[in-house]
Amino acid sequence: MARPSRSKEEVEQIKSRILENALSILVNEGFSNLSMGKIGKQMGMTTANLYNYYKNKDELYNVIVIQGYNLLHDQLVNATTNTSDPLDKVMALFHAYINFGIQNTHYYHLMFSMDSPKYLDYVGTPSEDVALIEKQNSLRVLAFVMSVIDEYIADHPGYKNVNSKLVAMQFWSQLHGLISLINSGNLKEADENPAQIIEGILNNLRTIIKRELV
Repeated sequence: MARPSRSKEEVEQIKSRILENALSILVNEGFSNLSMGKIGKQMGMTTANLYNYYKNKDELYNVIVIQGYNLLHDQLVNATTNTSDPLDKVMALFHAYINFGIQNTHYYHLMFSMDSPKYLDYVGTPSEDVALIEKQNSLRVLAFVMSVIDEYIADHPGYKNVNSKLVAMQFWSQLHGLISLINSGNLKEADENPAQIIEGILNNLRTIIKRELV
């Protein structure tokens, strides 16, 4: 007797479990050690069955990163939606980014720290289409950040002719360093009150931004 087909809800649940297991392997063992066979063994599924849900490990990897960027984008937007003051909006953006990095350590590591393939690595391969979606979603986050910075820069002559993308990249590198210190435990080793250090650094950034580039 033929096995009855799964409902859409069942399929989505299985796909979600596959992604969760793939993310666990990626974070703990790295991209090079991710394989459909290893995922199947971890889930008690045959490798052949996994291919009914995802084409290969590259599709899995890119889908996970896409989810991460979607989550980050939504959190940044939500954090700035109810803020009208341009500087407050920039600071809300910074807070939201740090919170994302701390609360979603697996996603953050995969998106910004792990040595793993990027879009250019997939050009000309069967996974180019899904890798392009991943790149577009990452650029959507950057575009939103730049729009918030542009809103502040527009009313401050000290920032005239300043490239908002470079400003975004500068602050991104600073926040990434801070998140890395937090997630590695090094910040807590350096100071017994890491939350106070985080707020102090953010207050310093606020002061620097208000001084303008004059």
